[in-house]
Parts: sequence; structure tokens; C-alpha cells
Amino acid sequence: MRLWKLGEVPPSMHWDEPSWGYNAYSILKTGRDEYGNFMPLVFKAFGDWKSAIYVYLTVPSVAIFGLNEFAVRFPAALFGAIAVILLYYFIKELFKDFKGQEVLAIFASLIFALSPWDYHYSHGAWEINILLSLLLLGLIFLLRFEKGKIRYLYISEVFFGLCFYVYNSAKLIIPLIVIGLFFLLRDKFRKLTLKNYFFVFALAFVITAPVFYLTFFGEAGGRLRVMSVFSYQRSDVETAQLVKEEGGTVNSLSYQIFHDSPHYFLRGVLGRYLNHFSPKFLFFEGDWTNPRHSAPNSGVLNLMDILLLPLGVYFLVNQKIKNRIFIVYLLLITPLPAALSRDIIQATRSFFMIIPLSIISAFGAYSIYQQTAKIKSLLKVSLWGILIIFYLFSFVRYLDMFIVHLSKENSQYWQYGYKEAMEYVFKNKDWYEKVIFTQKYMQPYIYYLFYNKYEPSVYQSKAKLTEDPHGDVGTVERLDNIEFRNIYWPKDRLIKNRLYIGNQYELPEKDIVSTESRLLGKIYFLDGETAFHIVETAR
Repeated sequence: MRLWKLGEVPPSMHWDEPSWGYNAYSILKTGRDEYGNFMPLVFKAFGDWKSAIYVYLTVPSVAIFGLNEFAVRFPAALFGAIAVILLYYFIKELFKDFKGQEVLAIFASLIFALSPWDYHYSHGAWEINILLSLLLLGLIFLLRFEKGKIRYLYISEVFFGLCFYVYNSAKLIIPLIVIGLFFLLRDKFRKLTLKNYFFVFALAFVITAPVFYLTFFGEAGGRLRVMSVFSYQRSDVETAQLVKEEGGTVNSLSYQIFHDSPHYFLRGVLGRYLNHFSPKFLFFEGDWTNPRHSAPNSGVLNLMDILLLPLGVYFLVNQKIKNRIFIVYLLLITPLPAALSRDIIQATRSFFMIIPLSIISAFGAYSIYQQTAKIKSLLKVSLWGILIIFYLFSFVRYLDMFIVHLSKENSQYWQYGYKEAMEYVFKNKDWYEKVIFTQKYMQPYIYYLFYNKYEPSVYQSKAKLTEDPHGDVGTVERLDNIEFRNIYWPKDRLIKNRLYIGNQYELPEKDIVSTESRLLGKIYFLDGETAFHIVETAR
């Protein structure tokens, strides 16, 4: 199911996808990233320091399928499917004392498999499914660990440690999960010797030290600081307005109590945190701030979970089930990476919520299963038939929004048009002294490298990223006879023998005068709006 239309939907690749793909291609051919660094632990990319594991997992995919959309997205789809199986085994371990654990595990895996949240993130080059699979493996082996099976503890550590090389959220969420498990399994940990503890901490240090060093002392920490909510103070304008209204200064008692930074940040973090429990996010709109993170008019969960989640909560409250508190703990901590970021809602950083939510919905399904066991066969079959039909209808409706409507409504958010534009540039660039390609849609150079399979050994000698002084993503400004910059047409139209590719506002059709320039073509988004104008100036 996850491989269906994998290379076609979404209709194009967001910036990170060609970056992972091209760096995997570069590793495959030269053993070095696009900047010539040998087998790095993190990839510089645009200056956002990308996941090493996703790149290395993409290397065999590119070797088998070639450098294309399918190959880049294949690891995410594969691990999205693997996570379904791992969730089953995690529940079997966590609730092994619960007599209905087999049925519960099957329900949870099925709900997870048909979750819009997981399906969406299995259909693009997202690291988060790989992180989820490694996390589940770490949880499974940690739950299996006993005094006589200490090797499971070390294996668990390896999987948890690898998580830190996949996605920044792991640096917060993994320690919190491990702390929760420590209290859950405290009787097991009490039986460990000092020697065991030494090896546990030594192994943890060896695995995680490189990535934490790069994050807190190296360049890789810049992007983390940019994304943090604490990097964005209240604006001077807003501060001045509040001070004016209070009739005092920033040092006045009323300002300090009601408006100072701790209150400002607490309110912001709490608002972001609670947004992830809203019906708008869970069932109706999904990540409403970023159309790339969910399908149009679709929540991150199946609509039928509106019924199953309350039933699951009721069942958990009224049944004494060992380890149920850990599910509550997971539900409370998993939105934290998103709540501490600058975005008011963020489906990627809150993705781990899918584990407790799937399990709670599974308890809801189990409660129905338990109650219908007392009903006569024909009525029971009828009730389950109705539930299954509605659940599948809800998922198929989501698929319609994802497969059909996402492409037509949101193609511009997936950088649609870059492929056609770069293929045109590659075929025609030698006819002009210089090609000017707009930076308005960001990172055009990586699409040029990816779609034209630019020889990595050649590019490595030319690679130059202009760093962002604020620690955010940088830009590549030149490659061969191509300049990547924004276009100012009143001045640029006077320069002869140039090929310009920009948006309709940079290259307005009414200002393209035949005596000095010519409109060669247009590239459209899938909703019919113009993506690019292709214009040449007189020779």
C-alpha cells in the first residue's frame, strides 16, 4: 500500500528530498557528500545538517532504482511498513500480562497501518518513520531485558543511540522515554550490578557523544537554535505597546508579573502543546500551518478514531491494566518537541503521538470486541461489518484527498515545476552566456544537481554554500554558467544574451518587450497557477 504511486504522489519533491537523494548518489559514487566530506556523521546540505542515517539508507535504494523520486522515498515507505509490525511486538511485550494482548496488538497495528499520519509520512522522504522504527526496536528489547538477559539492554541502547543520528527531536524525546521506562522497569534495574551500570553508561556515551558534540559545540547546532521557540523573543513593537498600556516601564511590577519573558514563553509553549490535542489537528485539518505535512481537509487520524479514542480512555480508566500509565506518559511527552519549536502546530515533530493514540484507539476497539463477544453471531457480524465499512470508508476518503486533491491543490508547496525547469536549463544553458534562476522557491541548485545527475566528483570541487549569518539554511549562488538569485526585471532585461527563469512577478508578461526579450514558455502548478516564466533577452 505504501509503495503505490510512491514516486508520483506527492507530485514533486520538497527541498530535503533531492538533498538526501543527491548526497546518497554522491556517497554511492565517491564515498563523500556533496562538499567532499568523507562518510560524515551529519550532512551539511543547506547548512541545516541533515540526518546521516536517511542518506546512508538511500544509498542502496539509489543503487537499485536509480536517482529518482521513488528511490529517495523508498526508505521511508519501507520503515513505515516495518513500524506496523514492530508496534505489534511492542504491545505484546508491554501488555504481556493482559489476557487480550494478542487481539489488542492486532487492532493497534491495523489502526496504525490505516492511519493518515503514518501513511502520509511513508509517502515522502521523511526521517521520522525510521526514527519510529528504531525507537520501537529499542522499546521492545528494553522490555525483554532481565537480569539473565542483559544483552537485550545493550541491544536496546544501540537502537536508542541510533535515533540521535536520525532526527533532532530524538535528542529530547528519547531521554524522556528512557526515564519513563527506568521507573516502569525499576525492579529489573535494581538487580543490575555496578559493572552492568558502568557498561550501560559507557556504551551510551560512545554512541551518542559524536552527535551531541556536533550539536552543542559544532556547526550542527545552528539549525536547532533557529527552530527553538526560545530563540524568538517578543518583538520590540509589542513590548513598547504593552509598556505603554501598563503606563510604566519594562521594570515595573505589573509588567514583570504579567508580561515578562517566562510568562510569554510559558503561554506560547502551552498553546503549542495543547494545539496537538485539538480535534482540528487530529481529525479535520491536520497540520494547518504547513500543507506539506497533511492532506487537504484531513486530520492526522482516521475519523473513526473519534469513536474509538473515548472508548479506549474509558476502558483504560476502568480496567486495572499493568503498564497503562506508560501509555499516558507517552501521550503527555510526545508533543513536547513540537511544543518547544517555533511552529504553532507541527505534525512531524509530534509524530510519536501516533504510538499512544493508536494504542488507546486499539483499547477502544478491544472494548467493542469484548462486549460483542456476548452477542449472537449474526448481530455481532453485522455490527463489526458496519464498523469495518465505516473505518475503511474513512481511510479511502483520506486516500482520495491525498492521492487526488493534494497534488492539485498543494503542488506549489511541494516545489512542483522544478523538474521541468531544470530539464529545460540543462538542455539550453549552453546557448546563453549566463542563466539566471530565481531563488524565490529556495534551493534551486539541488534540483539542478538531482534531476541532471550531476557528476558528484565534479561538483565537490565547485560546491560553495553561502552561510546564513543567523544559523538558518544557506544558499548556493553559482554553478557552471548559472546564477541562482532573485530577478530584478527593470535592470535584468537590459543585459543581453541571458536566459531567465523566475516567477510571474519577477518576470511579468506585460513587461516582456519583443525588442529586448522574449517569453519562451511557462511552467504551471497543478492548480493552473503559473510556477515559472522562461524568458530570454536579445543577443
